[in-house]
Amino acid sequence: MLAYFPSIYPSELLYSVLARYHLHMGLPPVALTLESLFGNRKTVAAFDLPGNLQALANRIPPQRKLTVAYMIEHLTLVPYYLAFQPPAIQETIRQAIAKGEIEGVYLRLGLAAFRINRVNRLRFCHQCLDVMQVQHGELYWRRDHQLDSVLVCPDHGVVLQESIVSISSQSRHEFVAATRINCPFNAPSVLINDKPNQKVLKHLHRLAIHSANLLKQSVPSRSFASWTSFYRNQMVSAGLSKSMVTMNQPLLNQEFRSYYGQSLDYFPGVLEDNEFTNDWLASMVRKHRKANHPLYHLLLRDFLDQHVARQPIFGHGPWPCLNPLADHYGSLQIKAIQQHANHGKTVGVFSCDCGYVYTRWFYQKTGQLGSPRFQNYGPLLEPVLRDLVSSGTALRKTARMLQLDPKTVVRLADDLGISTPWKSKPYKKKVLRAVVHKSTKTAPVPNLIKSHPSANRLARKDWKCIDREWVIKLKKLEHAIRKKAPPVRVTLAELERRADKKGWILKRTHKLPHTMTYLGRIVETTEDFQSRRIDWAITQLDESNFPVVAWRVMRMAGLKPTSSGLVQIALENRILYSQKAA
Repeated sequence: MLAYFPSIYPSELLYSVLARYHLHMGLPPVALTLESLFGNRKTVAAFDLPGNLQALANRIPPQRKLTVAYMIEHLTLVPYYLAFQPPAIQETIRQAIAKGEIEGVYLRLGLAAFRINRVNRLRFCHQCLDVMQVQHGELYWRRDHQLDSVLVCPDHGVVLQESIVSISSQSRHEFVAATRINCPFNAPSVLINDKPNQKVLKHLHRLAIHSANLLKQSVPSRSFASWTSFYRNQMVSAGLSKSMVTMNQPLLNQEFRSYYGQSLDYFPGVLEDNEFTNDWLASMVRKHRKANHPLYHLLLRDFLDQHVARQPIFGHGPWPCLNPLADHYGSLQIKAIQQHANHGKTVGVFSCDCGYVYTRWFYQKTGQLGSPRFQNYGPLLEPVLRDLVSSGTALRKTARMLQLDPKTVVRLADDLGISTPWKSKPYKKKVLRAVVHKSTKTAPVPNLIKSHPSANRLARKDWKCIDREWVIKLKKLEHAIRKKAPPVRVTLAELERRADKKGWILKRTHKLPHTMTYLGRIVETTEDFQSRRIDWAITQLDESNFPVVAWRVMRMAGLKPTSSGLVQIALENRILYSQKAA
């Protein structure tokens, strides 16, 4: 049993508490400190996921109430790393840390698969150090300052600094206390550029606060399926989905980048060659099959929270029920709505508990909001409609009472199997009136007055002529696309888009044989397009007098390492061409 154990300061890291114990005991040999604390001289001095906590808890006086569970939740970074893990993984990791089985913990958490840099030098805030010195008479390491996603102090909003205490080069069994010597005032900033603009600093500060809250407030434990549902609902609320299961990935990518701007550059592992590393943003809103780094969750949740916080396109609920047969007609009964995209419009579906359903649409380009449109009546309709029919109420009066179109009333009655005297109006043939010229005053010919409905049909199209015209049009469009710099891929979608005929050709392939043959020759494969981008990149480097080396070509062409073979072939062909020209 330890005769002395230091007091624990606000937001202090367990590593810091043990380092102060080592300092207060007169800096004995490290082995003796480990022996007195853990009963094991080989214990690793981990700052984030420490082990052998049960052995430590057994040596601390019971009146301190420092149980293993308390230390894990309030003195380590475990809550941060487990915040978005499934319940089973959370329990397994907590038990492993309590027993000291920390070998391979990062692999079990799935964190080893991400390129997010772990903190390798303990961090501090110089304003926090001044407060510590005044209030406690000594310095200590704050645990929220050591999180991957915290680059500024959550309390003061200033950029954190790196101490000279290196976790990688320090002895793995040594606890080092914070002092003015290893936390100098002129210590380097944790940011590459230590003077970010106010917008970036605002993002980093808010992210730091959210990260620190993960250590203080437990996040509801969710399975992978629950996280999938959570993010899909958030995406729908933010208007970033095409349906409940299909997310609008291009719009998400665009607005996510626009929202964070340069802030993403300060987190290595988030972007790589201006693309999201391992396509993590898209995978976050797809079906979750594995754990994701807490930083990814924090970035996406902050973006969606701010996005949803804007004025919703259908306003804030609750919304009124428009069922004229219900006692609560017009009252705010609808608590939640569903949204989906349809032909460039966002459609809101308003469903009341009485069964009445109506929709409204919103057109993003014009900001126009459509009127309510009936979709379903629910169980209140059938008895009322039967009574109206049996009492001989006229169709139009019934439609006014139900606030529906007469044709809709007839359709609903048929769907419910209600026999009605209402009949749809017979088809009236359109009459073609002959044009009487003013000068001749010729009377119309009686035989030409009436005509069959087929006479109103449009004349047949000359598809052979249309086919030839499309080939000519595609040649011009292809030429325009290939002139673009940086290069744009020649695809059917791009050609149709430039012709303002999106989806038109694919619906008429059997009528346009020459067009389809020509498309087969000009549409680029992925490899063809990559080769053209490589040639363009080499030309740009030549014109700029930069050395034409593989890595420069790949960067300018925006290619991934998997395309290095194509780059090498292009460079070899360039050398051969130069030799022949010489």
